[in-house]
Amino acid sequence: MGEVSYGQLELESYQKIAEAIGDANPILDVGCGEGELANFLAARLGKVLCGIDISSAKLGKAREAAKARGISQSVRFMEGDASHLDFLADESFGAVVSVYTLHELDDPHKALKELWRVLEAKGKLVVVDFVKGGKAERLWGERYYTPQEMESMLHLAGFSRADIEYVRDDVVFVSSVKI
Repeated sequence: MGEVSYGQLELESYQKIAEAIGDANPILDVGCGEGELANFLAARLGKVLCGIDISSAKLGKAREAAKARGISQSVRFMEGDASHLDFLADESFGAVVSVYTLHELDDPHKALKELWRVLEAKGKLVVVDFVKGGKAERLWGERYYTPQEMESMLHLAGFSRADIEYVRDDVVFVSSVKI
C-alpha cells in the first residue's frame, strides 16, 4: 500500500468502522481520546455513543467538539478504565469499537472480558491497532500484538473467530462477534 497520510488513514478507518457496525446502536468507544470517532459516528450516522477514556483532559476536548458539532445529545463521554466497566450495565451496547487502544491496556484480557460483558448477544466488536513488529513498535517501543495474538485474546474473552484485515502494513482492522 502506498504512503497514506495519518488523517486520510483515520477517515478511511472510521468509514470502515461505520460499515462494520452497521445498524448497531448504541455504541461504546473504548479509549475515545478527544472523541473524534465517537463524534464522527454520531454526526455522520446518527448513532448514540458512549466514549470512555482515562484522560479527563481529552474527555473535556471531546465534549467541546460534540457541542461545537451540535451532537451533545447523542454522545456521552465518561472517565473510565476499560478493565473496570462496572459503571456500565451488562449487554448495554450493540457494538464496541477500540481504535489504537488495545496495546495501551495494562490487562487486555481483563478489558476484553469487560467489553464482552457490556456487549449485547451477537454484538460486534471492532478493534483497529498497530501490530507487533511494525513501524509503530520501532518508533514508540510499546507492547503490540500480532494478529494471531489478538485473535487468541478475543477467543479467550468469548468472541467468535476474528476477521482480520490489514489497512496499512502495520495497522490491522479486526472484527468479531459476541458468542
